[in-house]
Amino acid sequence: MTDFSRYLEAETGPFRGWDKVNAPMIRHWCEAMGDENPLYTDPVTAREQGFGAVVAPPTMMQAWTMVGYGGQHPPGSDDREPMAVLPVLEASGYPAVVAVNCEQAYARYILEGDEIYHTSTIESISQEKTTALGVGFFVTQLCTYYNQRDQVVGTMRFRVLKYRPRAADDIPGNGSGPATAQQTRSGDGNDTLPAPAPSSLERLAAGQALPPLAIAITPKLIVGGAIASRDYQDVHHDKDAARALGSPDIFMNILTTNGLVGRFVTDWAGPSARLNRVAIRLGAPNYPGDTMTMTGEVQSVDSAAGLICLNIRGENSLGEHVTGAVELVLPIG
Repeated sequence: MTDFSRYLEAETGPFRGWDKVNAPMIRHWCEAMGDENPLYTDPVTAREQGFGAVVAPPTMMQAWTMVGYGGQHPPGSDDREPMAVLPVLEASGYPAVVAVNCEQAYARYILEGDEIYHTSTIESISQEKTTALGVGFFVTQLCTYYNQRDQVVGTMRFRVLKYRPRAADDIPGNGSGPATAQQTRSGDGNDTLPAPAPSSLERLAAGQALPPLAIAITPKLIVGGAIASRDYQDVHHDKDAARALGSPDIFMNILTTNGLVGRFVTDWAGPSARLNRVAIRLGAPNYPGDTMTMTGEVQSVDSAAGLICLNIRGENSLGEHVTGAVELVLPIG
């Protein structure tokens, strides 16, 4: 077995963004996600909320330093590969890659005009695992994001599976019809009170449900989300490439899922809410022609600190696409 320990813990970076944080890219992201939070597009609302410029959606943090269309970082970036173990695994017979977990924590909001860069460390590489997609290795990356004043704006733990695909017919959801073994769960609705708008902080309680949100999974959403998040992996727009790696069709990238989680929560919480942390785990893929229904519930409320913890879930016809936890803060008084 190959020893991968030499790829661990060595920090690489900085990896800079091609552009300053700018209103057009924010608008493109919001349009793709269906996110109408005025904090992201309206300077007046941003000023009313105490910001000097429009705010970039927090879940967009990763997008600012993604490589360009040609796969390169801009001048001034480290020329080393931050995930150097991935090409080694590919050469060893594990050609496919899929993101499975993303945990982002936000130290401060990113504003229009900021210049973002990040550093990267490979935190862990698993032993070879057998998964529903195939045999491979889980690789976890820790990224720290900074602005032009070298202030930490956030951190991200990002886990991918680098794997050898199973035969397409053996992967759940690859049949000719929709999966029926794991249908979307639904409660009876008789014993769950809807969570009020968080402006009524004292009325919130653990167990209260957020209003559900049904999202049609279209090719337009999948491709538009990938472009808005600057993710040019071909499996998110090229059906033949996706099929070559064992998938029946293109599928949604994790950055889009993360953006939809952020939208779902702030649609309910409003522009005064501040996201502290979004941690998600992916399950059943989002393929075109399906619908994902997002649900959530209040896990805990700290009224003294204005802190609300939520559990969220997004389900499609194959089962759970995403599960996770969100922490947000609301102004007190």
